[in-house]
Amino acid sequence: MPLSCRPSLASLAFSLACGASSLLAQSTPPASRPPAGTNTPAAEATTAGRSVVIERAPVIFRDAAKYQVNLHLEPVRKLALAASVDGIVSSIQTHVGDEIAPQAEAVRLDGRDAQLKLQRAQAALKAAKADLDAATAKPAAEARVQVAEADLALAELEQARTVIRSPLKGIVTAIPVVEGEFVRAGQPLAVVIDPSQFYVELPIDAKTQHAGETIELKVEEENVPAKLAAVLPLSPQFDPLRELFLSPASGRAVLDNTGGKWRAGQTVHSPMIPRLPVAEVPTAAVVNAEQGGRKVQVIREGFVRDIPVQLLGQMGGEYLFVSGRFGVTDELVAKTSETLLDGARVISRDAKAGGSPGNSAKPGQPATNNSSF
Repeated sequence: MPLSCRPSLASLAFSLACGASSLLAQSTPPASRPPAGTNTPAAEATTAGRSVVIERAPVIFRDAAKYQVNLHLEPVRKLALAASVDGIVSSIQTHVGDEIAPQAEAVRLDGRDAQLKLQRAQAALKAAKADLDAATAKPAAEARVQVAEADLALAELEQARTVIRSPLKGIVTAIPVVEGEFVRAGQPLAVVIDPSQFYVELPIDAKTQHAGETIELKVEEENVPAKLAAVLPLSPQFDPLRELFLSPASGRAVLDNTGGKWRAGQTVHSPMIPRLPVAEVPTAAVVNAEQGGRKVQVIREGFVRDIPVQLLGQMGGEYLFVSGRFGVTDELVAKTSETLLDGARVISRDAKAGGSPGNSAKPGQPATNNSSF
């Protein structure tokens, strides 16, 4: 984000220039926390007359949808069994989901013409050998035997091509033909995968992650180790992430599946792909959360709210990108003179003195500087 677009505390100095101590917050949450967006009279007794100075900044967030890429497990070895010759599918020897052994039959083509050619070649060889025994010109007869032997080998090869076999042990994941269908040479007849290893291409930080390292993948809801087999130039599908990270790259992570726990197509989540709105916030505003992880605090419709965030990239030393459940009316708590508890009510000193709530904005609408804080 250009510097001119960053939330500037100087541009939001109303809480400082117009009254550095013009904000009051309850130091303890109300006994019955009001729901977000509800304006209730401030409980002045609980503040004991103390003022809390809060520096605030607007939350300018970006829709996470622009960064979304669906990641899933793919088999390292995937083979399409194709027809070697033109022909008609006579029988399918397997089904989708079946395990298949090496060199096991998957599909047969109509081989009647190939069988006839084989029989003819066998007979021709037999005749050539008989002629050799009775021939006076041995060299010519021997040459005819060699030709017959080559014709027989070609006929056997052509017949073998009518039977499509799997060269590897695996699982049949697709059979895109039916019996009786005419197919051309090169047309896929079945797809077989080796389920012992899967891979996923995902965005990585090229400055901190290197080929050969072990990284952690989140497959659906479980974290599993995987080997970073290669670091590649950033894939075009991840290009929007250049806005959030300084050195993004694509990584090919390989997951061992000898135990058979995982399957092709399972969803993989990347920590570099945000799923919640993204905001650029001052580094100082990000603090440790009590339950672990990181958080920021916002003022939402007159109340302090803790927002757990996912850390993304850092642009310089003062700002970083985070992802969290931000709302359109949120104002970031950039700095505070006293610890604020989640749910504390924030009112202006002037409004307190006048006996009316400081935040006069309607629920769902951002308050103006003249009526809030």
